[in-house]
Amino acid sequence: MKKAEIQIQETIIVIFIITIIIGLGIFLFYRYNLSSLEKTKLEYEESQVYSLLATLPNSAELTYTELNNPQNAVDTSRLFDAKLANLGFKEIIIRQIYPKEDNLTCNKNNYPKCNNYLIYSNKGNKKSSQILTTPVSLYFPRTNEYKAGLLEIKWYS
Repeated sequence: MKKAEIQIQETIIVIFIITIIIGLGIFLFYRYNLSSLEKTKLEYEESQVYSLLATLPNSAELTYTELNNPQNAVDTSRLFDAKLANLGFKEIIIRQIYPKEDNLTCNKNNYPKCNNYLIYSNKGNKKSSQILTTPVSLYFPRTNEYKAGLLEIKWYS
């Protein structure tokens, strides 16, 4: 009887240890997949932002056209009426960097004596952010001038 009880106890201990090892393996596999999925999500969001940086300055809503011929510049008068939607948790700002104007956010009242155009803003409740920028040419139709600008996309994750 004693030998049988000892064998049963040994079997129970071995099954318990194997169960713990399998549970630990499943937990580690889950954590690895979760971190891999998060990395893939960040890479996807970054590729979306690069795509947006490449296409937004040449979009129909923002491009300056002369006689229906698109010029390589952003029409600043169109920035107030830009209808951008469903871009996720991002903030898109166009800044005039040369010549430097007053550091004001532009609206129809202080245009063109300002240098920050907030085009899209949806911060959500995200805490961390990353910023990508690209230079753009800004066209001011009231004065018929071209100025240097910077398209800045800040995305939150």
